[in-house]
Amino acid sequence: MSRVGIPVIAALRGHVITGGFELALACDILLGDGSTSFRDTHVKFGLAPTWGLSQKLTRRIGPGRARIVSFTAQPVKAPKAYEWGLLDELIVSEGDFSSTSSPYNPVVTRAIELATSIASNNALMVRRYKRVMEEGQKLNYGSGLQRERELGLSHYLEVMGDGRTFEGAKEFISDGERPRASNLPSKL
Repeated sequence: MSRVGIPVIAALRGHVITGGFELALACDILLGDGSTSFRDTHVKFGLAPTWGLSQKLTRRIGPGRARIVSFTAQPVKAPKAYEWGLLDELIVSEGDFSSTSSPYNPVVTRAIELATSIASNNALMVRRYKRVMEEGQKLNYGSGLQRERELGLSHYLEVMGDGRTFEGAKEFISDGERPRASNLPSKL
């Protein structure tokens, strides 16, 4: 899923176990509710991870916590998953939403809200931003910053010529309806 050019949002409910856990970690944004729990059962059944769990989990929650999750094969329930950074958002809701495919499921609703918000932005920049984040995770910090500058310069050289990017930024900055930290007028 890292090769998918747009952000992939996982709306998770219930048990996310082994292969499902690996698939979830391949997503860009992980949402879950109180029913969500993660469990790596590779060691329990003598299986080797082959879809990236050992590397992605370590990078996402740190090596010590990843060792606890993977070596014990114990479930990580939603509150701890959120605390550790395994879930990006923990959706708290009232009521019984036992059908995971319900259009009223709060986790799915939040995923749709995020997808709509992402889709309202510049599509080219969203794809490129995802790309630089993906590439940067494979590099040390300094090299990641250098790669960001390279891709940023390439992007600006490509898109600034038509003036639309600058005009869009100018319009956003000067929008009187946009919340501001102070009442200082825009310098544009």
